[in-house]
Amino acid sequence: MSKAVILMYHNIDTPPQGVRIPNLYVTPRMFRFQMWYLKKAGFKVLSLSDMLASVGAGNVSGNLAAITFDDGYRDFYKNAYPILTRCGYPSTIYVVSDLVGKINTWDSENENITKPLMDWDMIREISKSGVEIGSHTRSHPQLSTLSGEALQEELKGSKKTLEEQLDKNVEHFCYPYGDLDELVKVEVKKAGYRSAVTTRRGHVLHKFDAFSLPRIPIKLVTNPVSFLYKIHTDSEKRKGRQK
Repeated sequence: MSKAVILMYHNIDTPPQGVRIPNLYVTPRMFRFQMWYLKKAGFKVLSLSDMLASVGAGNVSGNLAAITFDDGYRDFYKNAYPILTRCGYPSTIYVVSDLVGKINTWDSENENITKPLMDWDMIREISKSGVEIGSHTRSHPQLSTLSGEALQEELKGSKKTLEEQLDKNVEHFCYPYGDLDELVKVEVKKAGYRSAVTTRRGHVLHKFDAFSLPRIPIKLVTNPVSFLYKIHTDSEKRKGRQK
């Protein structure tokens, strides 16, 4: 049976010593294997826009995959982007607009490490070469704790900055920490986005909610066998239904 999956990555690098959340990392060697295997297994890798259009229209023949990255880390440019380019794969990366060229201020203390983020020159370059740029807000807050102007500024302000810097529409959004409620979903749609991804696990089905898209998390502990299990079975769909 055909399936459509959105893969979720964060860092493509070797976890540095002392980092508290090593599972946010996938090594370049493992990432290279995973991209090779998608091709070997016959998955058609599409941009997020094209996948959603295909699934929404019911035009899914064979297995589809979209590849997404949260936060906009510089190791994407160094390690993931060259592999994706060689494979000819599009991808989507969600950028924290006010922290471009800076560091992961939202979780550096918790992770016990600072991680550099891509600068505007890098983002403009990849945007011209098959990478969709999405918004991950202005500052990576817990959106469900915000309302009114503060919430709108995180959503609309990020979109405006990205569009001005890239000179193109920014249509996709990612909820920081996977944190959302119905008010946040409504405001994301009102801000002008066409989709929003979550950290909820599962596949993209024909009658999907474009503002609550599930993904499959790929982590440091995702070895070759578990990667195959994640993308070939319904295990992620079952986990997405768990309360």
